[in-house]
Amino acid sequence: MVSYPIHIRRDTYRGRDPHKQQKALDHNRNVAELERKINEMLQAQTEPIKVYMWAEIARATGFSYDFVAEVGYTIDGGSGGFTATAPGGITDLTAAVKNL
Repeated sequence: MVSYPIHIRRDTYRGRDPHKQQKALDHNRNVAELERKINEMLQAQTEPIKVYMWAEIARATGFSYDFVAEVGYTIDGGSGGFTATAPGGITDLTAAVKNL
């Protein structure tokens, strides 16, 4: 389970190949935008616990499902998405689980 803010791993290429450098730069720019959009979704979350699926995130952000699933895996290691707690934490976990 994750909580706001989430972070997505970046491409750490540091070689001299200009093509690979540009590819890493473009990739990291898209990752930063996806991370920003997911964090906005988490900030707007009203449920104590919510499951976010890659397909749902792809539709909401405009990124392809394949891209979201590939880079999103680093958020929580989920193959289909991740589970997040509401910003500010959960005061009563038992009540939150009962409401699922």
